[in-house]
Amino acid sequence: MRSPRSLPLFLTLVALCAPLRAQVQSGAAADAAAGTSATAGASFNSGGVTPLGSLNAPASLSLSPSLSPTLAAPAASLTQGLAPSALIAQPVPAASAEQAGKPKAPVAAAVAPFTPPKSPPTTAAAAAPPGGPPHFIQVLASLGVPSELTNRLTAFLSTRHPGDQDKVYHGIGHSHEVADLASRIVSRQDLTPEKKILLIFSAALHDVDPERSANTPARVDATLAHLDNDDEARGLLMDFGTRYGFTASQVKALIMATDFSMDPAQMKDKMAAADAAAKAAFPAEPDWALKWGKNLAFADQSATYVGSVDDAIGRVRGLALEIRGKNAGPSDEVILAGTYKFLSVLKQNPRFALLPEEQAKNFDGVRAHFEKRQTPEAWTSSAAPVPSRAPPASPDLAAARRYINEIMGGVRAPTEREADSLLGDWLDENGIPRNSPRAAAVRSEIVPTRAQGDATAASKLRPALRRHAAALIKLAAEHKTTVSNVETVLVKRGLLAFVDIPSEQFEHQVDMALDKDALDRVVVRYPRNEQGDLMRAVADTMGVKGGKSVEEVARDGVFLYADFASNKFRRGFVSRDPDIQGHTIAFYITHKDGQWHIDGYRQQKFSRTADSSYIEQFKTWLNDGGLPSSDFR
Repeated sequence: MRSPRSLPLFLTLVALCAPLRAQVQSGAAADAAAGTSATAGASFNSGGVTPLGSLNAPASLSLSPSLSPTLAAPAASLTQGLAPSALIAQPVPAASAEQAGKPKAPVAAAVAPFTPPKSPPTTAAAAAPPGGPPHFIQVLASLGVPSELTNRLTAFLSTRHPGDQDKVYHGIGHSHEVADLASRIVSRQDLTPEKKILLIFSAALHDVDPERSANTPARVDATLAHLDNDDEARGLLMDFGTRYGFTASQVKALIMATDFSMDPAQMKDKMAAADAAAKAAFPAEPDWALKWGKNLAFADQSATYVGSVDDAIGRVRGLALEIRGKNAGPSDEVILAGTYKFLSVLKQNPRFALLPEEQAKNFDGVRAHFEKRQTPEAWTSSAAPVPSRAPPASPDLAAARRYINEIMGGVRAPTEREADSLLGDWLDENGIPRNSPRAAAVRSEIVPTRAQGDATAASKLRPALRRHAAALIKLAAEHKTTVSNVETVLVKRGLLAFVDIPSEQFEHQVDMALDKDALDRVVVRYPRNEQGDLMRAVADTMGVKGGKSVEEVARDGVFLYADFASNKFRRGFVSRDPDIQGHTIAFYITHKDGQWHIDGYRQQKFSRTADSSYIEQFKTWLNDGGLPSSDFR
């Protein structure tokens, strides 16, 4: 069967800014579902951008998954991670090796004097602001990091951001802002000094990608590659890690938590990769690593907005420059106008509680300023006039475009598939039937290619089915087939006799028929023996939505009650009822992405045998009967 229809759209919406409805409704308990909060301040770590206000800006962003509100950290030390020898394979320079052998400076050490790089680049003003060293450098010094290391870190960062540092978003200023906010956050937490240093150090390095073109966003994959391959970067990682008990893998795992893609499938892969990296790098405390990677991601997203209004405006203009690149894209005014919605997303994130009082107050002041200026016209003295000969846009069309614009946030132009999906939501929210002439008129303007293709497909349907054309086209897309094939299934299964029932009921019947047809096409290949007959019974039961309860009727899968003797499968029967007793184990079987998924549900007889062992024995029995092993996950 299919994965839930709403998942790809939900992930896209969450990544883009409007998704916070889900986060607000579900609160802290929905942390995993809240996924990512689109952010104007998030790193472009995967070639990405922040969501703000237009329909036509090409880019992708580096946001981070939304974080759980739990802030307490485990007491375990970072020294439980990988051994320092695993940090790097390259030999350490002599000076670094000597430094690494020195005892740690006391935590209460005074702030070390700030020494700017010997040959400051054009970004020296940002690297060493007039007020002295950046706040995070001062905090590192107070945690006992010697000036030799803090000076090297500052000099390293000052040369890793190509482009005009006064005009870009993802420059050295942003790196300092994120590290500064991270240092303020960790200072308020019950963490060991070593962990605080690890988190601040990772935040400072999160956007290191010197190979990118000038005035473009940093990328996570390129940042990680630079940390692996650059001698100076490896020396820093070695010397910090050896002294304070963490590894390069741990730093990179925390940085990976800020990666993001607007493509739902890619985003799922990135989140899985970040989680796997955290678990591998922090085997003794994976939960701590997952939580604090996400906390750093929130710092990355919000750091631009916890200072002054003028600084935030300047940084957002830099974001607009990066979004446009060398191509046409949203103006500064469009991006500025959309910022309030993004800030509202951050404000509603449970991790907003991480911000110290002063930074939270500053954030609220910045947000209030942007709230008053939510149109491009509010940011410019004059708006481009509409040509006098242009016909006025229909209210529906203007409202639909504005809705899609706000959700996409000006990051880039949506694909027609994305725009069509969002348009469907807009139609539903406004009570406009999707198959109505009113909806068709808007759709023909928003997604003309898809609208024309669907019109062509509908014209080829037999007349009795054309009133259900919109539903059949949608179901064809969901089942990854063609409208013509859908019609063939309906004819084969005798559903043409039901075309006059209400549209929703007819759509439900067609949906079930397509599911059943897909299952039948799988099991028809199986031999006529015990194994084949059992899986045909599974398919038959799965294709009929029956049961004693709503839960049983709605369930995608079925139960197979199996009996084993000496760990050998003997017999089984299929049901939708989860409460049948007396068998060795109840398997729960579903069919997804072309494969049968067999999971243990409940063992009903005392046994020391693991579910996985029973599952493998059952699969072996099926394979012995001639069923392809590739059909089973």
